[in-house]
Amino acid sequence: MVIKLGIIGLSADQRAWATMTHIGPLKKEPLSEQYKLTAVATSSLETAKAAGQAQGLPESKAYSKPEDIANDTDVDMVTVSVKVPMHYKLAMPALKAKKDVFVEWPLGANTAEAEEMAALAKQQGVKTAVGLQARLSPMIQKAKEIIESGALGRIVSTTLVGTMSALQSMPEKASYFNDPKSGANFVSIPVSHVIDPFCYLLGEFKWLSASLEQKFPTVQFLKSDGNPGSPVKSNIKDALAVHGVLESGASASFAYNATTTATPDNLNWVISGEKGSLKFESDNAAIQMAATKLLMYKMPETPAAGIYEEKKPAEWVEVEVAPFIAFGGIGEVYQAVAEGRPGLVDFEEAVKRHHMVDAIFRSAEKGTRETY
Repeated sequence: MVIKLGIIGLSADQRAWATMTHIGPLKKEPLSEQYKLTAVATSSLETAKAAGQAQGLPESKAYSKPEDIANDTDVDMVTVSVKVPMHYKLAMPALKAKKDVFVEWPLGANTAEAEEMAALAKQQGVKTAVGLQARLSPMIQKAKEIIESGALGRIVSTTLVGTMSALQSMPEKASYFNDPKSGANFVSIPVSHVIDPFCYLLGEFKWLSASLEQKFPTVQFLKSDGNPGSPVKSNIKDALAVHGVLESGASASFAYNATTTATPDNLNWVISGEKGSLKFESDNAAIQMAATKLLMYKMPETPAAGIYEEKKPAEWVEVEVAPFIAFGGIGEVYQAVAEGRPGLVDFEEAVKRHHMVDAIFRSAEKGTRETY
């Protein structure tokens, strides 16, 4: 059965996030046969009509109120792809109308909003999805297959290091990132998109301890012409270190830092087992939408060299994985909804990640070990 889809936040601009990452994959197989765009909604009727027209929809299917798209009988599922502070307000009418709902991450601007949405979704008996799409990426799913096969043996430890320079060059429309009340911050968005697959593959933290600091006292947002605006006081904590023990007993270390372009963006993540290891490598720390190499190392049959002996380079072998359906990794979320694939983050699972974010902030503030 084809799913009739309404999208809140779609733009006529072909370079806009929702257009590239939602419409892009929906036009490709197999999604083009599983979904049909039937309605759009934006903050104004004028922009909604323009967005709809760009996708071949009649003006009657363009809305400026979330209640209108939610009550459209020609809509089975509503996607909310807007700024974080608006997620709750725009998703609730669809839930009340008993529509299936897909909301970008974070689910809410805070945990209370996320919990309320999850509770209503459960009460209404609807399907839900959240844009923590990295779990569904081909390389994460392949890694999960390898781990569950027992090829690595018992997982004893894992270490992830990521650096990103994007915080120093965000567009003006993302300036709400600098508002602590918006729900959009360094931990809730870039960090969470990486630590979620971290926990999906290896299990949740039994306890964690975090440090969270600010390395850049000012931030500049890029104007529409690409030139930087005047520096403003930054409210963004931009350097995170988390360590702890996973429920499996494995030790875990996670470091993610904002940098300038003086340091190339990078992601390096090693999962160490008793019989073998996996490694993720990328020149983009946004694992949820970046092409990331997956490599495997098996325990050598010959004895390891002594401390003072010359060692041969480790023979990491790249694991072949399929490409993303399209840029952004969002296509895999739609596919999981349509086909019932495992790994989909629903509202209930998203609430768990909200609690983890809260635990990181508590630990950093109080200097305590935290659970969530």
